[in-house]
Amino acid sequence: MLLRTVFASTALSLASGLTLASTPLVSADWLGNELSNQSVTVLDIRSSEAFAEAHVPGSVFQTYGDWRAEREGVTGNLPELTVLAEMIGKLGIDNDQHVVIVPPGENSSDFGSAARVYWTFKVLGHDSVSILNGGYKGWVQQGFEVSSAPLSPAPAQFAVDFQPQYLATTDDVEANLNNGDVQFVDARPTDFYTGQTKAGPARVAGTLPGSVNLNQATLVDTSDGVAYFLTRERIRLLAEEATLKLDADRTVTFCNTGHWAATDWFALSEIAGLPNVAMYDGSMTAWTQDPDRPVQTERRGLGKLLGIFGS
Repeated sequence: MLLRTVFASTALSLASGLTLASTPLVSADWLGNELSNQSVTVLDIRSSEAFAEAHVPGSVFQTYGDWRAEREGVTGNLPELTVLAEMIGKLGIDNDQHVVIVPPGENSSDFGSAARVYWTFKVLGHDSVSILNGGYKGWVQQGFEVSSAPLSPAPAQFAVDFQPQYLATTDDVEANLNNGDVQFVDARPTDFYTGQTKAGPARVAGTLPGSVNLNQATLVDTSDGVAYFLTRERIRLLAEEATLKLDADRTVTFCNTGHWAATDWFALSEIAGLPNVAMYDGSMTAWTQDPDRPVQTERRGLGKLLGIFGS
Protein backbone atom coordinates (compact mmCIF):
# COMPACT_ATOMS: atom_id res chain seq x y z
CA MET A 1 0.00 0.00 0.00
CA LEU A 2 2.85 2.38 0.85
CA LEU A 3 4.55 1.60 -2.47
CA ARG A 4 1.35 2.40 -4.36
CA THR A 5 0.81 5.64 -2.40
CA VAL A 6 4.34 6.86 -3.05
CA PHE A 7 4.05 6.08 -6.73
CA ALA A 8 0.64 7.75 -7.04
CA SER A 9 2.11 10.90 -5.49
CA THR A 10 5.03 10.79 -7.93
CA ALA A 11 2.70 10.29 -10.90
CA LEU A 12 0.60 13.24 -9.76
CA SER A 13 3.56 15.57 -9.49
CA LEU A 14 4.90 14.51 -12.87
CA ALA A 15 1.51 15.02 -14.46
CA SER A 16 0.86 18.55 -13.20
CA GLY A 17 -0.38 20.74 -16.02
CA LEU A 18 -0.61 19.09 -19.42
CA THR A 19 3.02 18.05 -19.82
CA LEU A 20 1.88 14.46 -20.11
CA ALA A 21 3.78 12.99 -23.05
CA SER A 22 6.38 11.54 -20.64
CA THR A 23 3.87 10.44 -18.00
CA PRO A 24 2.77 6.89 -18.82
CA LEU A 25 0.81 6.48 -15.56
CA VAL A 26 -1.55 8.98 -13.94
CA SER A 27 -3.24 8.74 -10.57
CA ALA A 28 -6.94 8.90 -9.79
CA ASP A 29 -6.29 12.19 -7.97
CA TRP A 30 -4.82 13.71 -11.11
CA LEU A 31 -7.60 12.46 -13.36
CA GLY A 32 -10.23 13.69 -10.93
CA ASN A 33 -8.78 17.19 -11.25
CA GLU A 34 -8.69 17.00 -15.06
CA LEU A 35 -12.16 15.64 -15.88
CA SER A 36 -13.37 19.06 -17.01
CA ASN A 37 -10.30 19.62 -19.18
CA GLN A 38 -11.44 19.50 -22.81
CA SER A 39 -7.95 18.40 -23.89
CA VAL A 40 -8.22 15.15 -21.91
CA THR A 41 -10.19 12.14 -23.20
CA VAL A 42 -10.89 9.24 -20.84
CA LEU A 43 -10.99 5.98 -22.80
CA ASP A 44 -12.69 3.02 -21.10
CA ILE A 45 -11.71 -0.36 -22.58
CA ARG A 46 -13.66 -2.68 -20.28
CA SER A 47 -16.70 -4.70 -21.40
CA SER A 48 -19.77 -2.93 -22.78
CA GLU A 49 -21.81 -4.27 -19.87
CA ALA A 50 -19.39 -2.89 -17.28
CA PHE A 51 -19.23 0.47 -19.02
CA ALA A 52 -23.02 0.75 -19.23
CA GLU A 53 -23.36 0.01 -15.52
CA ALA A 54 -20.88 2.69 -14.41
CA HIS A 55 -17.74 4.46 -15.60
CA VAL A 56 -15.53 7.47 -15.00
CA PRO A 57 -17.73 10.49 -15.85
CA GLY A 58 -17.31 11.70 -19.42
CA SER A 59 -15.58 8.54 -20.65
CA VAL A 60 -15.76 7.25 -24.19
CA PHE A 61 -15.82 3.50 -24.76
CA GLN A 62 -14.14 1.06 -27.14
CA THR A 63 -13.88 -2.53 -26.00
CA TYR A 64 -10.41 -4.07 -25.93
CA GLY A 65 -11.11 -6.65 -28.62
CA ASP A 66 -11.47 -3.91 -31.23
CA TRP A 67 -7.81 -2.95 -30.78
CA ARG A 68 -6.58 -6.34 -32.09
CA ALA A 69 -7.11 -8.16 -35.36
CA GLU A 70 -6.76 -11.64 -36.85
CA ARG A 71 -4.47 -11.97 -39.85
CA GLU A 72 -3.43 -15.15 -41.65
CA GLY A 73 -4.89 -17.27 -38.88
CA VAL A 74 -3.02 -15.42 -36.13
CA THR A 75 -4.99 -13.53 -33.49
CA GLY A 76 -3.81 -10.42 -31.71
CA ASN A 77 -2.18 -8.59 -34.61
CA LEU A 78 -2.13 -4.83 -34.98
CA PRO A 79 -5.18 -3.85 -37.08
CA GLU A 80 -4.79 -1.93 -40.33
CA LEU A 81 -3.70 1.62 -39.59
CA THR A 82 -6.60 3.13 -41.54
CA VAL A 83 -9.06 1.05 -39.50
CA LEU A 84 -7.52 2.26 -36.26
CA ALA A 85 -7.49 5.89 -37.36
CA GLU A 86 -11.19 5.75 -38.27
CA MET A 87 -12.12 4.04 -35.00
CA ILE A 88 -10.18 6.55 -32.89
CA GLY A 89 -11.66 9.49 -34.79
CA LYS A 90 -15.18 8.21 -34.10
CA LEU A 91 -14.37 8.38 -30.40
CA GLY A 92 -13.84 12.12 -30.76
CA ILE A 93 -10.08 11.79 -30.35
CA ASP A 94 -7.83 13.95 -32.50
CA ASN A 95 -4.07 14.44 -32.36
CA ASP A 96 -4.33 17.23 -29.81
CA GLN A 97 -6.10 15.11 -27.18
CA HIS A 98 -4.39 13.52 -24.22
CA VAL A 99 -5.85 10.02 -23.86
CA VAL A 100 -6.15 8.35 -20.44
CA ILE A 101 -6.88 4.62 -20.76
CA VAL A 102 -9.01 2.96 -18.08
CA PRO A 103 -8.76 -0.84 -17.64
CA PRO A 104 -10.74 -2.81 -15.03
CA GLY A 105 -7.90 -2.59 -12.48
CA GLU A 106 -8.45 -6.13 -11.21
CA ASN A 107 -5.19 -7.89 -12.11
CA SER A 108 -2.05 -7.89 -14.23
CA SER A 109 -3.76 -9.48 -17.21
CA ASP A 110 -6.35 -6.74 -17.53
CA PHE A 111 -3.57 -4.18 -17.13
CA GLY A 112 -2.17 -5.83 -20.25
CA SER A 113 -5.21 -4.66 -22.18
CA ALA A 114 -4.45 -1.04 -21.26
CA ALA A 115 -0.76 -1.52 -22.05
CA ARG A 116 -1.68 -2.96 -25.46
CA VAL A 117 -3.93 0.01 -26.31
CA TYR A 118 -1.24 2.40 -25.01
CA TRP A 119 1.33 0.67 -27.26
CA THR A 120 -1.06 1.01 -30.21
CA PHE A 121 -1.28 4.77 -29.73
CA LYS A 122 2.52 4.95 -29.62
CA VAL A 123 2.78 2.92 -32.83
CA LEU A 124 0.35 5.39 -34.41
CA GLY A 125 2.62 8.27 -33.43
CA HIS A 126 0.39 9.60 -30.62
CA ASP A 127 2.62 10.11 -27.58
CA SER A 128 0.07 12.00 -25.49
CA VAL A 129 -1.34 8.93 -23.78
CA SER A 130 -1.41 7.54 -20.22
CA ILE A 131 -2.92 4.68 -18.23
CA LEU A 132 -4.98 5.26 -15.09
CA ASN A 133 -2.95 3.48 -12.42
CA GLY A 134 -5.34 1.18 -10.55
CA GLY A 135 -7.89 1.35 -13.35
CA TYR A 136 -11.61 1.65 -12.71
CA LYS A 137 -11.46 -0.41 -9.52
CA GLY A 138 -8.87 1.94 -8.04
CA TRP A 139 -10.97 4.93 -9.06
CA VAL A 140 -13.96 3.53 -7.18
CA GLN A 141 -11.91 2.36 -4.20
CA GLN A 142 -10.58 5.89 -3.72
CA GLY A 143 -14.11 7.29 -3.59
CA PHE A 144 -14.33 9.12 -6.90
CA GLU A 145 -17.64 9.78 -8.65
CA VAL A 146 -18.96 7.40 -11.33
CA SER A 147 -21.63 7.82 -13.97
CA SER A 148 -23.87 5.64 -16.13
CA ALA A 149 -24.72 8.43 -18.58
CA PRO A 150 -23.94 7.56 -22.21
CA LEU A 151 -21.70 9.84 -24.24
CA SER A 152 -21.91 10.47 -27.99
CA PRO A 153 -18.68 12.26 -28.93
CA ALA A 154 -18.49 14.41 -32.03
CA PRO A 155 -16.30 12.65 -34.63
CA ALA A 156 -12.77 13.96 -35.05
CA GLN A 157 -9.91 13.51 -37.49
CA PHE A 158 -7.06 11.35 -36.21
CA ALA A 159 -3.91 11.29 -38.35
CA VAL A 160 -1.45 8.39 -38.15
CA ASP A 161 2.30 8.94 -38.00
CA PHE A 162 3.46 5.30 -38.05
CA GLN A 163 6.36 4.54 -35.70
CA PRO A 164 7.71 1.13 -36.83
CA GLN A 165 10.39 1.01 -34.12
CA TYR A 166 7.77 -0.11 -31.60
CA LEU A 167 6.60 -3.08 -33.70
CA ALA A 168 8.60 -6.27 -34.25
CA THR A 169 7.47 -8.52 -37.10
CA THR A 170 8.19 -12.20 -37.66
CA ASP A 171 10.76 -11.19 -40.28
CA ASP A 172 12.46 -8.94 -37.71
CA VAL A 173 12.61 -11.79 -35.21
CA GLU A 174 14.03 -14.22 -37.77
CA ALA A 175 16.67 -11.71 -38.81
CA ASN A 176 17.78 -10.94 -35.24
CA LEU A 177 17.31 -14.19 -33.34
CA ASN A 178 21.07 -14.81 -33.27
CA ASN A 179 22.03 -11.16 -32.96
CA GLY A 180 23.75 -10.72 -29.62
CA ASP A 181 22.81 -7.04 -29.53
CA VAL A 182 19.08 -7.88 -29.48
CA GLN A 183 17.47 -9.46 -26.41
CA PHE A 184 14.11 -11.26 -26.48
CA VAL A 185 11.87 -11.20 -23.41
CA ASP A 186 9.13 -13.76 -22.85
CA ALA A 187 6.36 -12.17 -20.75
CA ARG A 188 4.47 -15.40 -20.04
CA PRO A 189 4.31 -17.48 -16.85
CA THR A 190 7.18 -19.91 -16.37
CA ASP A 191 5.26 -23.00 -17.51
CA PHE A 192 4.73 -21.44 -20.95
CA TYR A 193 8.36 -20.34 -21.12
CA THR A 194 9.69 -23.82 -20.31
CA GLY A 195 7.26 -25.52 -22.69
CA GLN A 196 5.23 -27.33 -20.05
CA THR A 197 2.09 -25.46 -21.13
CA LYS A 198 1.00 -24.62 -24.66
CA ALA A 199 -1.26 -21.76 -25.67
CA GLY A 200 -4.24 -22.93 -27.71
CA PRO A 201 -3.48 -20.92 -30.88
CA ALA A 202 0.22 -21.92 -30.98
CA ARG A 203 1.27 -24.96 -33.00
CA VAL A 204 3.76 -26.20 -30.39
CA ALA A 205 4.86 -25.28 -26.87
CA GLY A 206 8.10 -23.47 -26.13
CA THR A 207 9.79 -20.12 -26.45
CA LEU A 208 12.18 -18.22 -28.71
CA PRO A 209 15.69 -19.66 -28.43
CA GLY A 210 17.91 -17.61 -26.16
CA SER A 211 15.08 -15.55 -24.71
CA VAL A 212 14.77 -14.61 -21.03
CA ASN A 213 11.62 -14.78 -18.93
CA LEU A 214 10.07 -11.76 -17.19
CA ASN A 215 6.60 -12.83 -16.09
CA GLN A 216 4.19 -9.91 -16.57
CA ALA A 217 2.33 -10.84 -13.38
CA THR A 218 5.37 -9.79 -11.31
CA LEU A 219 5.14 -6.21 -12.57
CA VAL A 220 1.81 -5.36 -10.95
CA ASP A 221 1.05 -5.07 -7.23
CA THR A 222 -2.40 -6.43 -6.32
CA SER A 223 -1.81 -6.70 -2.57
CA ASP A 224 -4.71 -4.40 -1.68
CA GLY A 225 -7.09 -5.89 -4.25
CA VAL A 226 -6.37 -3.35 -7.00
CA ALA A 227 -3.78 -3.63 -9.77
CA TYR A 228 -1.16 -0.89 -9.37
CA PHE A 229 2.01 -0.86 -11.45
CA LEU A 230 5.40 -1.17 -9.78
CA THR A 231 7.92 1.64 -9.52
CA ARG A 232 10.77 2.22 -11.96
CA GLU A 233 13.33 1.06 -9.41
CA ARG A 234 11.49 -2.18 -8.68
CA ILE A 235 11.00 -2.98 -12.36
CA ARG A 236 14.66 -2.39 -13.17
CA LEU A 237 15.62 -4.69 -10.28
CA LEU A 238 13.28 -7.43 -11.55
CA ALA A 239 14.69 -7.01 -15.05
CA GLU A 240 18.24 -7.41 -13.79
CA GLU A 241 17.24 -10.47 -11.76
CA ALA A 242 15.81 -11.94 -14.97
CA THR A 243 19.26 -11.34 -16.58
CA LEU A 244 18.04 -8.60 -18.92
CA LYS A 245 20.58 -6.06 -20.09
CA LEU A 246 19.31 -2.59 -19.24
CA ASP A 247 21.53 -1.05 -21.91
CA ALA A 248 20.88 -3.53 -24.76
CA ASP A 249 20.79 -2.06 -28.25
CA ARG A 250 17.30 -3.46 -28.77
CA THR A 251 14.76 -5.40 -26.70
CA VAL A 252 11.79 -7.33 -28.09
CA THR A 253 8.97 -8.54 -25.84
CA PHE A 254 6.62 -11.37 -26.79
CA CYS A 255 4.08 -13.81 -25.34
CA ASN A 256 1.35 -15.90 -27.02
CA THR A 257 -0.63 -13.26 -28.91
CA GLY A 258 0.83 -9.89 -27.94
CA HIS A 259 -1.22 -9.26 -24.79
CA TRP A 260 1.03 -10.11 -21.84
CA ALA A 261 3.95 -8.87 -23.91
CA ALA A 262 2.40 -5.40 -23.88
CA THR A 263 2.82 -5.23 -20.11
CA ASP A 264 6.51 -6.13 -20.38
CA TRP A 265 6.93 -3.60 -23.19
CA PHE A 266 5.25 -0.90 -21.09
CA ALA A 267 7.37 -1.75 -18.05
CA LEU A 268 10.69 -1.83 -19.87
CA SER A 269 10.14 0.99 -22.35
CA GLU A 270 7.89 3.45 -20.57
CA ILE A 271 8.66 2.92 -16.87
CA ALA A 272 12.18 1.46 -16.65
CA GLY A 273 13.43 3.57 -19.54
CA LEU A 274 15.26 0.91 -21.56
CA PRO A 275 16.21 2.13 -25.04
CA ASN A 276 14.67 0.84 -28.27
CA VAL A 277 12.04 -1.61 -26.96
CA ALA A 278 9.63 -3.23 -29.43
CA MET A 279 6.78 -5.72 -29.12
CA TYR A 280 6.20 -8.75 -31.33
CA ASP A 281 2.41 -8.68 -31.68
CA GLY A 282 2.06 -12.07 -33.39
CA SER A 283 4.33 -13.61 -30.73
CA MET A 284 4.57 -17.41 -30.37
CA THR A 285 1.30 -17.99 -32.20
CA ALA A 286 2.75 -16.41 -35.34
CA TRP A 287 6.26 -17.79 -34.81
CA THR A 288 5.17 -21.43 -34.52
CA GLN A 289 3.06 -21.41 -37.69
CA ASP A 290 6.16 -22.43 -39.64
CA PRO A 291 7.58 -25.78 -38.41
CA ASP A 292 11.04 -24.80 -39.65
CA ARG A 293 11.37 -22.00 -37.13
CA PRO A 294 13.31 -23.02 -33.99
CA VAL A 295 11.53 -23.32 -30.66
CA GLN A 296 13.27 -23.78 -27.33
CA THR A 297 11.81 -26.01 -24.63
CA GLU A 298 12.89 -27.60 -21.36
CA ARG A 299 12.64 -31.35 -21.18
CA ARG A 300 11.27 -32.61 -17.94
CA GLY A 301 14.06 -33.84 -15.65
CA LEU A 302 16.84 -31.90 -17.39
CA GLY A 303 18.32 -28.74 -15.96
CA LYS A 304 19.12 -27.08 -19.26
CA LEU A 305 17.15 -25.69 -22.18
CA LEU A 306 17.42 -27.50 -25.47
CA GLY A 307 16.75 -25.96 -28.88
CA ILE A 308 14.35 -28.00 -30.98
CA PHE A 309 12.73 -27.52 -34.33
CA GLY A 310 8.99 -27.68 -33.57
CA SER A 311 7.87 -31.25 -33.18
